[in-house]
Amino acid sequence: MADIRIDNLAGKPLLYDRSVTGHYGVAGVPFSPFIESGFAAECEACFTEVVDKLKQFAGLKVDKILSGGVSRAGSGSSLHHQNRAFDLDAFLFDDGSNWVTDTFPQRPQLYLGIEAILRRHFGTVLSYDYNRAHQDHFHFDNGTSVKFKSAAKSHVIFLQNVISLIYQTPIGRDGVWGPQTDGEVRALRSRLGIGPISDTSNWKALLEAIAKDALENEKATTGDLEVLEPEFCLTCGQLIE
Repeated sequence: MADIRIDNLAGKPLLYDRSVTGHYGVAGVPFSPFIESGFAAECEACFTEVVDKLKQFAGLKVDKILSGGVSRAGSGSSLHHQNRAFDLDAFLFDDGSNWVTDTFPQRPQLYLGIEAILRRHFGTVLSYDYNRAHQDHFHFDNGTSVKFKSAAKSHVIFLQNVISLIYQTPIGRDGVWGPQTDGEVRALRSRLGIGPISDTSNWKALLEAIAKDALENEKATTGDLEVLEPEFCLTCGQLIE
């Protein structure tokens, strides 16, 4: 498919927050990345769901999307080089608050709720606990189909985080599918009335239920959000820290 340029997803402007020191997670410059058209359509559907569910379940209205980019320079073979991968850094909300991916330890409910929605649309989602390189952004691409893979560390550690942090059940969080994880996932499915997640429709149903529960938990526990109002130099445009 051909590449196109986009400057928004779900009607929310895209900002690149990696060009200026101090912009990460709080500010950015408008950008219009080249993106493969099929992947762009998948991103549009995904972010439409993210925006809708953040508003519905967490009471958060997305105003802008902060990204580390889509494309990569050079002639590499990665999906970034093919314009089929996206790095999500943060959301700015209409009340002046924000959410940043590196705050997973402080706001696990919101993080995992968003991750669950991303996984409903993309087979590859790399997150905070996957490795150190992904602690400051979500990477997602359409290089694999949407289905649960017990051999995939990113899938397993996501479910372990969900069981531990959303449903408050003690479990090892090592990214390895073993008897304990298998048993706790079965128990969670049973409680939610969802069949085996080897079936993709059940996997998506589980992710939908997780997203709802996590975002409702976020709404119940957030309280008063800190309003971030970054100041910028009127001459050079640099963020004043």
